[in-house]
Amino acid sequence: MLVVTANWNITDGSLWRRPLRGLVARTWGAVQRAALRAGFRHDGHYAPIDRLDIVFAGDTCDLLSSQQWVTDDLRPWNRSTRVATIRRQVAAAALRRAAPLLRQARQLLADGLVVPAATAQGRPYLRQPVKVPVSITLLAGDRDGFLEAATPEWQQVHWAEQWQGYGWQIEHGQRFGPLHHSQRDQADTPSFSQLLTVGLLARFAAAVLDGAARVAGVTADGLRLLAESHPLEVPDLFWQRFLPQAAGGSQDWATRLATQWKKAVKAWHREAVCSQVQVPCQFDFVGRFAGALEAPSDEGHAEALLADLCGTADRSSGPDDVTDPAGLLLGHPTEAVQAAAWGEAVVSRCLGRPLAVTSEVGLVSGETVDVKLVQPAVPALRPASPRGLAVMGDAGRVEPLDLSHHSPAVAWQPDEAMAAWQQPLQRTGEAA
Repeated sequence: MLVVTANWNITDGSLWRRPLRGLVARTWGAVQRAALRAGFRHDGHYAPIDRLDIVFAGDTCDLLSSQQWVTDDLRPWNRSTRVATIRRQVAAAALRRAAPLLRQARQLLADGLVVPAATAQGRPYLRQPVKVPVSITLLAGDRDGFLEAATPEWQQVHWAEQWQGYGWQIEHGQRFGPLHHSQRDQADTPSFSQLLTVGLLARFAAAVLDGAARVAGVTADGLRLLAESHPLEVPDLFWQRFLPQAAGGSQDWATRLATQWKKAVKAWHREAVCSQVQVPCQFDFVGRFAGALEAPSDEGHAEALLADLCGTADRSSGPDDVTDPAGLLLGHPTEAVQAAAWGEAVVSRCLGRPLAVTSEVGLVSGETVDVKLVQPAVPALRPASPRGLAVMGDAGRVEPLDLSHHSPAVAWQPDEAMAAWQQPLQRTGEAA
């Protein structure tokens, strides 16, 4: 069985942080439940899975959202001894915060995943657990590309740019996104998305969390919502959701927040022009986006920008380096972006956060039943959880993994009292 997840975005905690304890428990509970489902074959008989491959498809850590890159206007893509030192410091701090995830990963690598054995009748034998060998691979993303250099002691974790297996080619996929275009021969030139994170969002967060410009209503969840959202959503999210909730009805706080935001936008725009950030389109995308950031815009602005970016794309063929027949499984892009760019030329599954529907406020039609749901005027600021997929069985069926706050952190454990008399744990494939 293959499990793919992406975009955990674990930071060094200097600006905002993602709570990991509950998320890790929910993730491994979902993985084990998926392993149990994968054990049931098409004929209804149960047999333990042979192995479990876990692939973190990029952005496991977010090494761009750090106070370190705001203090002296240093940038992680610059080439200097000081920047290299700061990169190691930021990566080390993020890994310390990732301790719950790393502990669970080490346990799985050492002990394997425990699932029930099978009876002679093809049913789960709950009194006899078996160990399934596990491999873990970390793929580089656009926010944690220099993470491997900070972890030379991780001998059991595989590091790669791509991973192929189960009929899928897996990678982070930032090279397919129009907002993540950067010249390979200019390593010190950031992509649009990278500069937006460091030059705007981190700068704004540092301004409103510390110093004279501090606003009490600003929360880490609100800032993380901006940082982890799709870049095209940032203008609408700030003006329509972040600002009303952070201001809390205070005109003074709203004015201070708007002033700091516009100041950060102007600084980001200047830096983007000076850095020659490239977005492959036929118009001044950076200038148009800066205008949208400085003032509230009409609903549907993100969808309009997406249509303009991908409207002239060649949908007749996808990338020419897809080797596996099932297609691409990407950690960063969203289904909307890839569908607009490729159409049906390439089968792709994406784990990036989709564009939010602009009609979330007010009356919204139900997805599965014909009812109307009344949403609050300003939805709660709760960043999305990472997304995951499981590829099961010989047919390679793909199922989503529920890693949200509503997913139970429940994992199957053998009854020690009933299994104490049994022989030691076996690995799959060993004779009973």
